[in-house]
Amino acid sequence: MTAPQQAAPPPSPQEQASQDTALAVAIAGALVTAVSVSQALGMIRLQVTLNAARYQALEQALGVVMNHPPGQDGFYGPAGRETARVNLLRRAQFAVSAMHRLAGDIADARARNQPVVASASGITRERRYYAQHLTAIWNRTRAGARTDDAIMRHGTLLGWHAVRDAKTSRECLAADRHNFYADRMPLIGYPGAVHTHCRCMPGPPWTGAPLLPGYRTTLRRAA
Repeated sequence: MTAPQQAAPPPSPQEQASQDTALAVAIAGALVTAVSVSQALGMIRLQVTLNAARYQALEQALGVVMNHPPGQDGFYGPAGRETARVNLLRRAQFAVSAMHRLAGDIADARARNQPVVASASGITRERRYYAQHLTAIWNRTRAGARTDDAIMRHGTLLGWHAVRDAKTSRECLAADRHNFYADRMPLIGYPGAVHTHCRCMPGPPWTGAPLLPGYRTTLRRAA
């Protein structure tokens, strides 16, 4: 008799994070050029290997993300371009997370001998989550537009100006009276995009103020 094959062990957290990163990169590329879910899925298949259940879940996740894209109107300056890149990455990361949740729904349905269409409730859930995600995307887009407007008045080096009162978050208080380069999005985002009700604004740079760390600065230090 042939010995039964053992199922492959689940990936370690580090391996899963690496796989998710590769998948997010593939999704981001597909979101830029694909005009349909099927075309996006075909492009992703060329770069990432998933089992059938994961592909089914990813197809559902892409349907949520691609059927409700963020608006693309408006002026794109340095901050707008940075924001667009971050928004694209966040959409791709959302699709990966949604795929994992939907794959869990499919596995649960099969374990209970229920039709896989039971995951339709999961799609409703993901649409609700993505609506919250779109709010954050639009918030970042508005903050990027305000930063581009500030560039035209003050130059690329800008200051972070927070409203200081009892409602101000710790992150905004920590960023206040710091400077940042508008073409290098700060790690916490542009002023006005730190959280849903952020009231921070970009303005003239503070004299002698330290710089907020940005994505590119951090990557250079880690290299």
